[in-house]
Amino acid sequence: MQKIYKFSIPILLIFFLTITVVGCEGDDKSSKSLINAPQFELELFQNSNNMNSLNLNLADDLNNHPIVINFWYPSCPPCREEIPALEKAYKKYKGDGLEIIGIQSLVLDSIEDGKEFVIESGITYGVGADVGSSIQISYKVIGFPTTYFLNRNHEIVRKWSGLLDNAQLEQFIVEILE
Repeated sequence: MQKIYKFSIPILLIFFLTITVVGCEGDDKSSKSLINAPQFELELFQNSNNMNSLNLNLADDLNNHPIVINFWYPSCPPCREEIPALEKAYKKYKGDGLEIIGIQSLVLDSIEDGKEFVIESGITYGVGADVGSSIQISYKVIGFPTTYFLNRNHEIVRKWSGLLDNAQLEQFIVEILE
């Protein structure tokens, strides 16, 4: 039994790292008709903007806001690299109504890992863990990071799989602010 466990951890790690790499660098811009984003509720972690846990309901709490939804996990190197750009964009555009929501996958890391990372990184936008992976499944996330851009009507304008650079992020945010 211990032998099976010994080999299963490296195999799982290789599998999830492969998913992270395979999911890299892909743009899926909705071309013909926009589809409504799946609705969800998420319990947000504490951060400097949210001193208590808060339940976020996409439809009720963020009505008429353009939204960036970023699927990530703390031990994902491209996810970690992308966080400062997301934070910078949030600070720049929150006055224009932009909301950014970070949704942590619990595949390799715990909720506590996510909470610690949010505090250490100084993230001020809303972040919570996808307990049960229901949000990740409804958004069809297969690689990390994956980022969705929703217009004010909560229609999916763009899905990006992989690391976003500052210029791309800025361009995609400007699109949903219009």
